Amino acid sequence: MGPLYDAVGVGMWAYSNAAFRVVALGPRRFRLEPRTLIVSTHRRETDVPVIGPLLYFGGRLWRHRDERMSFAARDDMFLPGFFAGFPPDLSPRVRRLLFPIGVRRFLPRVQVYPISSASVARTGELLHSRRESPLEEVVPVAVADEFRSRAADRGLPPPRRSGDALRGDYADLLWLPVTREEAPDLDGFWGARAATASANFRRLVDLVRGGGSLLVFPEGRPSPDGEIGPLRRGLAALVRRAKPEWFLPIALAYDRLRRGRTRVVVTVGPRVEPPTENVEEATLELLRRSTALTCGQYVAHELLSGRDPDAQGLRHAVEEARSEQRPVDPELLDSTQLRIRLVEAMAAAKRRPGELPLLAREYASARGL
Repeated sequence: MGPLYDAVGVGMWAYSNAAFRVVALGPRRFRLEPRTLIVSTHRRETDVPVIGPLLYFGGRLWRHRDERMSFAARDDMFLPGFFAGFPPDLSPRVRRLLFPIGVRRFLPRVQVYPISSASVARTGELLHSRRESPLEEVVPVAVADEFRSRAADRGLPPPRRSGDALRGDYADLLWLPVTREEAPDLDGFWGARAATASANFRRLVDLVRGGGSLLVFPEGRPSPDGEIGPLRRGLAALVRRAKPEWFLPIALAYDRLRRGRTRVVVTVGPRVEPPTENVEEATLELLRRSTALTCGQYVAHELLSGRDPDAQGLRHAVEEARSEQRPVDPELLDSTQLRIRLVEAMAAAKRRPGELPLLAREYASARGL
């Protein structure tokens, strides 16, 4: 486990520094104390390779091997074909090439463990469970129609049995979520899934109670609209049963309103004692207050509010954040750099108008607006 864990830590560092300008707020060196629950906002699918190196190198985990954190990950990462089915913008050819590849056997070696829903599954999981059954008996009619439409578009024979649809040409469709209410009649499938979800949860509880550190994303998925939250159910139960000694909050703020690589401001800590009541509400407030103010947030909020961003307004936002002990992107603390960034962000906003709603919502959400 050691060499692979180290290789992944270094690989994530190389990727994140090539793809982003990462700015870390918080201590450069620290120790991950036993029974620490690391709770992070979830902004993009790239969050883990951004966060991972900061914890790996900051905690000197290549040296303190017994302090290495574990990760609670979405359980579909453990399914075959994840890299073909999950990413949204792959070409059909790439999906077919990636479909046979799975990483399930490697994930426990880097301390990645699944967290599951008892009532939601991927379409491919249902099809695997009833390979010989007619397609329309296993998945909702609308989903079955999507498979047949795809077959017609690509000149493929229409899938009749569930097993016919388990191929790379349908990889993205195999990742469509299906709820228990949408497919209630699968013999034993949902009961077995509930048992698996319970076992996965107990593994995470035992890991923390046994002295380990665990990174979780309480929101469950990257924010689709910039909102910080809501948190999915389960965090309170994890805190109650795992009894962590510490919370280590992490919050990310991606700012694309600039030239070149996206700037990511990551706030790490400080650690706090876990909340003892209203766990979800207290954790959400902690994550919001840990999210750094960026120039892009301010510019987007002002533009979508019908106002012209200016240096005075940005300085006021910085002063307000600091008075409330909320983190601020360090480049906004220098007056000259603040003005330069404001001009740069205004120009970028014209080139990337699609970024504005998410950044504006993040600005408001971090302030509870």
